[in-house]
Amino acid sequence: MKKIILLITAMSFLFISCSDDSTTNPDTEGYTIPDTYNFDNVSYTGQTARLEMIEEMDALIKDAKTNGTPIDIAKLNMMIRNEGSPFASTELNESGKDIYSKIDPSRTSFFTDLITDMGTITTTDVAEDGYGGLVTSADGKKSYLVNARGWDYGEILEKGLMGALMLHQVVGYTSEDKIGAAVDNTTVTEGKGTPMQHHWDEAFGYFGATTDFPMVTDGIGFVAKYANGRDELVGLNDMLMKNGYLKGRAAINNNDDDAKWEAVKEIRKGWELTFVATAIHYLNLAKAK
Repeated sequence: MKKIILLITAMSFLFISCSDDSTTNPDTEGYTIPDTYNFDNVSYTGQTARLEMIEEMDALIKDAKTNGTPIDIAKLNMMIRNEGSPFASTELNESGKDIYSKIDPSRTSFFTDLITDMGTITTTDVAEDGYGGLVTSADGKKSYLVNARGWDYGEILEKGLMGALMLHQVVGYTSEDKIGAAVDNTTVTEGKGTPMQHHWDEAFGYFGATTDFPMVTDGIGFVAKYANGRDELVGLNDMLMKNGYLKGRAAINNNDDDAKWEAVKEIRKGWELTFVATAIHYLNLAKAK
């Protein structure tokens, strides 16, 4: 039940219109699409920082559960806004980046309310019908800290932000405002590329993949990890990388407008299918058990 709730909740945070079912032809004229995201002048440090911040927030919740101590609500609130140097990493504290300001504005209260609700839970109490606390798996190997509805706090925080933060930002960075005809694709800033290239790279940064993905799968996280997990069933890795992020960046480098927008469709469809296929996977597990 935990997995059913958290995946469908995460899916519900943000969906965009699906592209059509046609398969994009990755062939292009006059240039090649590389196998890895090792382009010149790439930077997405802000996106990487936010993913690391989410990992630290999740770790704080897990530590409280493991040690039977109260969840530090004040620190979580500082973490989501990056105020008061709440992170173990000085680099994160001084990054000038935060999670809260990048969340879909219609969803910010969900996350602040979720954090506030954590303060009502005693991490040593066993959850009962209508009361939050610890739930232990039938084999005794795993425990979950849940609210009165059975939502696992850490999972809801992480999976919810995959939609309300990560997908929300990816949609924005692959929009007409960020990569359309009016956006500068001529002026190069060393280390960042043109404004259009940089916006595309920032959309890639929220995916959670390494530059060598999917050839190398070590070190991936968040949406990239789930896409890789469902790849054999849906072919998500090629959809998102070869026909998506790699094709789009190569197209931008070569001013290929048609190929760029084809890549956008594949990326958006790939994110949606990642969420849907993963939810079905967990529904099947729940049914089997």
